[in-house]
Amino acid sequence: MLLDIKKFIDFFLYDLLYKSFLMMKSKLFLVGAIILALTSMYVAVSKASESGSTIKVYSERQPFLIKPLIDQYEKNSGNKIEWIFSKKGLVQKTILEKENPVADIFLSADIARLIDIAEAEANIDIPIQSLVPKNLQTQDWTSLTMRTRVIYAHNKLNIKEISYEDLILPKYKGRVCTRSGFHPYNVSLFSALISHHGEEWFEDYIIKLKANLARKPQGNDRDQIKAIYSGVCDLSIGNHYYYFKMMDDPNQTIWLEEVSPIFPNQDSYGSHVNISGIAIISDKNYEASLDFLEFLLSDEAQKIYANDNNEFPVNPNVAPSERVQKLANNAKFDSLDLQEIASNRKAVLDILQKINYDG
Repeated sequence: MLLDIKKFIDFFLYDLLYKSFLMMKSKLFLVGAIILALTSMYVAVSKASESGSTIKVYSERQPFLIKPLIDQYEKNSGNKIEWIFSKKGLVQKTILEKENPVADIFLSADIARLIDIAEAEANIDIPIQSLVPKNLQTQDWTSLTMRTRVIYAHNKLNIKEISYEDLILPKYKGRVCTRSGFHPYNVSLFSALISHHGEEWFEDYIIKLKANLARKPQGNDRDQIKAIYSGVCDLSIGNHYYYFKMMDDPNQTIWLEEVSPIFPNQDSYGSHVNISGIAIISDKNYEASLDFLEFLLSDEAQKIYANDNNEFPVNPNVAPSERVQKLANNAKFDSLDLQEIASNRKAVLDILQKINYDG
């Protein structure tokens, strides 16, 4: 009897211990499975984060203007573009942050902003780009597209050829409109005129140009074209691509009915060129930033620029859009070095202030 009880106890204890072992083994397996799963998730996330970089871009150009470029680059590279847009203050922000940059790239609609950043040593050197003309780049920045400062004229004038210098002729007194002389687009043109003629000539020129104005400088480039349509003036200065932007806007197409853009100075040095351009402002994400820069200069991207924005590609392998080619008709462009033009900006601003051009 005692033996039977002992066997029962032994069997009971063995069964209890065996089941406990199985339960413990099961729990250990479950814990192991969870650890393995979490490890796999961590590895997967790590690999995903390593497969692409996020490139932060400061720009005063609204992102929709180059959205097709951003979409194509992200698709090609696996990198992401974070666009940080502001109409004002980004140059100052870039300079203030230069010791610890927030953004990787500064993409500008004008050479002046890139020069300001370079002069403040808030950029990182980049390789000279073989696809870009030498007068349109430095180690501080490179051009992406070109735009020309054309003269818009009322069709009644029947003008076929004109120069920037012609705007001060006595016959045009009270017939010229411009936006603020201090706007970067005009400062760039005026700086080029100093390169061609000197400061003394330019001061005399700007006094006579002010005397020929039909009204105080105001508005933007499109407003000057509207002023011609409205009969306020007969001549204005503006970037060439606004002609197409207005042509594509049903509310503004009517303004072009009596107005034509003319590429000036075809008998001399050619039409003034300004640029959109890019600078790298941080070394933290340098390789990815350089990759984006080089993409923007590629045939693929330059074709998108040409067709969507109606600007002139800097890549010589890519032709302007058909309608830009038709408008320009093989126009000659000024070949001045943009760095030289930029060196005259202070003189321009001083003279504009001296004669109170906008007043």
